Amino acid sequence: MKNKLQTYFQLGIIDRYILKKYLTTFFYAVLLFTLIAIFIDISEKIDDFIKKKPPLSVLIFDYYIYFIPYFMGLFSSVFVFLSTLFFNSKLAQNTEIIAILNSGLQYPRFLKPYLMGSAVLFIVFLVLNTQILPICDKYRLKFEDEWIHDHVQTQNNNIFNMLDDNNIIHMESFNYKDSVGFNFTLEAFRDGKLVERTFANRLIWNKEKSCWTFEGYVRRLFNNQQEFLVKGLRMDTTLNISPDEFVVKTNYVSSMTNPELNEYIRKETEKGNPKVGKYKVELYKRTIVPVSFFVLTLLAVAVSSAKNRGGTGFHLGIGIIITFAYLLFIQIFNTMGNTGVMVPWVAVWIPSIVFFFVALILLKRAPK
Repeated sequence: MKNKLQTYFQLGIIDRYILKKYLTTFFYAVLLFTLIAIFIDISEKIDDFIKKKPPLSVLIFDYYIYFIPYFMGLFSSVFVFLSTLFFNSKLAQNTEIIAILNSGLQYPRFLKPYLMGSAVLFIVFLVLNTQILPICDKYRLKFEDEWIHDHVQTQNNNIFNMLDDNNIIHMESFNYKDSVGFNFTLEAFRDGKLVERTFANRLIWNKEKSCWTFEGYVRRLFNNQQEFLVKGLRMDTTLNISPDEFVVKTNYVSSMTNPELNEYIRKETEKGNPKVGKYKVELYKRTIVPVSFFVLTLLAVAVSSAKNRGGTGFHLGIGIIITFAYLLFIQIFNTMGNTGVMVPWVAVWIPSIVFFFVALILLKRAPK
């Protein structure tokens, strides 16, 4: 068994040649598209840069040095597919694949360096996605909050939160800058029965007293078949929640490492947050994206192994169509996972599973 493993991982001349081409083409593609993305990002934010005037050193070392890994992680699967398709198509057009297979090499053996290259990128991006990229994203978002955004984004529509097992709050909107909420409702339960419902026109955070203040409140108290109504202009109270917790976290979960994100998901699940599916999708994507490298590599090889009159351009055209289809699948199923229509981990895995079977079918039909 040990000898078989050693034999499998031994690289011949052809293996080293294909593996080198695989990795170098990938990193060239990343470099090229990253430079394009930086120029596009600069053109989109040039008005903000002129207005806020961030120093060049801050712009480079506090933003774009972290923007690069963010962009790499965002489109890494697309880079893997297109770069593999491009260099494999060149091999096919130069009849190198025909020569390799005619030498007696079996087609599954021909795929070995591709799978080994995918394994290298899998390990690299698994570490990046779960540990390094979240830290980079934290600095990127910090720069945008300081130099780009005019205000902190908040949950401004239909805020719902479960304070504990017996208390639920709902709020129409919340202004984080002033720590003021509007059209606030608190419902208290005991033994599964509603015992109190409090409505307030405004909910204000009192920094000095570290408590909340109801303005224009109405309290309805339920006791068996009786109901008591209490009205007032102002009332201080304590709630098991702070103003920071009303800040939108959806755009910031990408800056949490896996342990932090798992803990955040646990807390939001306990609160009954209906948007927790969105956070779970983000968590599962960090693993499935590196796994998809194997699927997309096989798919790219299957599509581009045949020599044809259209040349590399024909293969790239097919590749672009497949890329759009893949991204569309991801968007559709991620949305289903975000909204709770489908279990998040199932929604995240389905696109890769579907395209894996497509890759197997195309590999079976590929010229050998």
